[in-house]
Amino acid sequence: MHLQPESRVVTLPEAALLGLIQGLAEWLPVSSEGVVTAVYSLVFGADLPDAVNFSLWLHLGTALSALAAFRSDVWDVIREIARRPTSPSPVTAYLILATLSSAPLGFLLLIGLFEFSEIVGAIAMAVVGLLMLITGAVLIKSKSSGTRTRDDVRWPDAILTGIAQGLAALPGLSRSGLTVSALLWRGVDRREALTLSFILSIPASLGAGLYAAISAGYYASPEATVALVVSALTGFLTIRALMSVAQRLNFGWFVLVLGAGIIAGATLIW
Repeated sequence: MHLQPESRVVTLPEAALLGLIQGLAEWLPVSSEGVVTAVYSLVFGADLPDAVNFSLWLHLGTALSALAAFRSDVWDVIREIARRPTSPSPVTAYLILATLSSAPLGFLLLIGLFEFSEIVGAIAMAVVGLLMLITGAVLIKSKSSGTRTRDDVRWPDAILTGIAQGLAALPGLSRSGLTVSALLWRGVDRREALTLSFILSIPASLGAGLYAAISAGYYASPEATVALVVSALTGFLTIRALMSVAQRLNFGWFVLVLGAGIIAGATLIW
């Protein structure tokens, strides 16, 4: 019989490692929450609820990294909402509608997470993975990448991306992987898809981090502070690196591999 290991507080080096993992994984096509939770619980011996809360706390760090990397874009959106809230630009309308579309779905999945059977979760993951495989194949076969910019996004793009972000509440699904794939499928330029996906993550990540701070009091822990700072710095550097190579990445294979990984994860759960 396997016994759950007794939870313990991480050391400063361990906290720094968790922050490093979060800063890298949040912007790559893997589930940062899943990776951080697994390392904290299986390697460092934390209880699962503590590991999940800590992974949520670290989202605050990567939210700060996105704010820093896209500070000009974020400031433009805030200023525009304040000056002309009834006539937003396409990108501001996209961000608002996508956030509103993702919040209810993500919330429902989170509160019902432990009520779902593993089979239901596996089926949901498998369906998402299959859709990703189809999207990847279409992108690989396409002779040209998308050309639409942030000024071309419309309400169908926002709703689809919002649903993709909401689905990422399911364990093992990558938020950035799903949202970038949705935008690529809609014909958005590679670099613009990354930008829109990363900016869209800020409200959700801030909410997750603040929830963990309030509910678990992580802000008072030096270990949590170190992890937060490392995740923010690593996240900022990761964003810069990805943006610099965005036009050279083969996103068709990116989406195809992500879909295969999701189906493999669903098979393991089943």
